[in-house]
Amino acid sequence: MERPTYLTWLIKEDGVFLDNGERIKCYKLDYTDDEEIVDAWAVHIRKHYISDKDLKESCDELDMTPEEYLKQYIIPQRGENKMAGTARSNGISEILFSDLLEFVYDFEVPRCRMDNMSGKTVSEHGTDVIGYKFNNPDKTPDKKDMLVTLEVKAGLTQTTTEVIEKAVIDANKDEYRLSQSLDYMRKKLKRMNRQDEAKDILRFQKKNLVDYKLENYAAGMSSLEEIPKIVGDKSTKKIIPEIVGDELRLKGDAGIYYVHGKKLMDLAHKIYDRCVR
Repeated sequence: MERPTYLTWLIKEDGVFLDNGERIKCYKLDYTDDEEIVDAWAVHIRKHYISDKDLKESCDELDMTPEEYLKQYIIPQRGENKMAGTARSNGISEILFSDLLEFVYDFEVPRCRMDNMSGKTVSEHGTDVIGYKFNNPDKTPDKKDMLVTLEVKAGLTQTTTEVIEKAVIDANKDEYRLSQSLDYMRKKLKRMNRQDEAKDILRFQKKNLVDYKLENYAAGMSSLEEIPKIVGDKSTKKIIPEIVGDELRLKGDAGIYYVHGKKLMDLAHKIYDRCVR
């Protein structure tokens, strides 16, 4: 998969903290009216739902144009039902964080979760985003291998940071849930004839043979345009309200990603309206 051009709009913000002093990984989505980038982003998203090959095959068999087929069967349409907006919000957010893991943090991130879903607004169960790194170039198992999970919460109509708390709660799920997600992913990749990726996932299912490092992250995305600044005696910090309560603390080696920007739901609609090609 090629690096999406829209990532040039994703600007890292250093010095962003919870008000308990915990640093988080924060990015601002500072987009423009570049039609070429928006069009490319739309195609990038569409390919997560259906490949070029499968799209052509379905259109040929049903005597439909790609736009007709995608609108009717694949891409959630505005006003279609009450879940269409949520499906768009969740979809663009999960794909963005997958791109962030792969193209910024150099993880391998299989893209199969949205392929061949049973409905346009279906919410897939299990871990939202899974990425991994092998320590050895030949991918022989090593204790330094790393598996990363992201639980993604999107509130693209919201101008608050509540999505972070919701993501943290889901990031603290037990390993049974992750094991189910890995097994589902491995089998789906095999059915998609992506055998190498399926073999990679199998390594992380066999933790009992060779251990590896596991990190569970919470990831939130909302339409807060700017993060509030607190001016101190010697410095200025950007502060996000503290996540409080033991149940809202991430367990073990974990952290928080947050992406924000102005009117992100409007942007999501603009992109998804073009996903029919």
